Amino acid sequence: MAAKSFCTSITSSDSLARVLRETRSAVPSAAAGLVFVAGGGSHARQVAEQLRTMWKGVPTVVVPSAGVLNEKSEIEGSAAVAGLLWSHGKAVPFAVSESADDATRFGESIGRALGPKATTAMVFFHTEVFESDTLEGLATTSPTTHIFGSGTVGKPALMISEEGMVVDAPAVGLALSGLARPITATSGACRLLSTLEPIEEVNGGLVMRIGNHKALDVLSRCTVEKPQGKEPPPVVFAALAHPDDVATDGRTRFFVRPIRGIDTSRRGIMVGDEARPGMLMGFAIRDASFARSELDTTARLVARNMLGSAPNFGIYLTCAGRGQNLYGAPDVEVRTLRQRFGDLPFVGMHSAFEISPQDKRAPRLELYTSILALFRTLS
Repeated sequence: MAAKSFCTSITSSDSLARVLRETRSAVPSAAAGLVFVAGGGSHARQVAEQLRTMWKGVPTVVVPSAGVLNEKSEIEGSAAVAGLLWSHGKAVPFAVSESADDATRFGESIGRALGPKATTAMVFFHTEVFESDTLEGLATTSPTTHIFGSGTVGKPALMISEEGMVVDAPAVGLALSGLARPITATSGACRLLSTLEPIEEVNGGLVMRIGNHKALDVLSRCTVEKPQGKEPPPVVFAALAHPDDVATDGRTRFFVRPIRGIDTSRRGIMVGDEARPGMLMGFAIRDASFARSELDTTARLVARNMLGSAPNFGIYLTCAGRGQNLYGAPDVEVRTLRQRFGDLPFVGMHSAFEISPQDKRAPRLELYTSILALFRTLS
């Protein structure tokens, strides 16, 4: 078997050992493993210790998360493990902590750790030490590598080397070669409240004017439906986009950032350094119906792009602010994936944030976003 996944609650070390053994038997010539663990950082360390024995000789990354999933089920709010083993390509695990005090140099260190042969890399960052400048440094030293990943929940990720060494670090991941570059797509959960207009004036991260209007005036004109009952009012985010951020279906892909404050006297909105003149900006809120529709559209486009090739497995990283917290029901996103991809082995996590690959730019920090990556064998 080319790949096999599992997703199970943690009830005992014996039951988990049985699942790990069965998965390893199904993929005897495994190239690498990826395991997500929910329920606390201590569980991740315990799972890693079992993996070094049960999956001996297989380079593996173990990632603490808020929830886990595979192609059949999704578990949130309790101790659980989801994992995937695959047999194609070459995977080199890495763990980087040097230069973590300087975000750009930290990113450069990660890029060097990927090595010259990596065509794709998955990177999992410890939330407490991550800064956006890390991604700029990473792109500088590894500009042609297809990079995606996410933020861990609670504790840093752990790397298990082929020799059985277990290491945790602020940045942990797998550098992949010998596999075709995955088809990767993002799906947002925030619906626009206003059109995206060019940013015309910014002062130290304070957006002053958007499309010939004072920024705060644009926000004030946005209509937000009042929640029913005792639910808190929805949080409004700044929606940003580069003018050339156009998806294959013609839509402009935007990303969201929190509004850090407002200046009523100057009618400005504090967004931060990512808001620059020439970029597009609007406002958005989380929306469950929009998120469902976006994911379905994204999955359909990815499936269409897979025509003519045989997929091996998929990886799905989704924000912890989605799931039951957004939809009010379990397994919503897993059901969408299953409708499009059937029994294709998947593994995924609910993450603190997401990292998406970008054409001709550094990878990007995403919020309330899912990342879908489908891997194929080189023909």
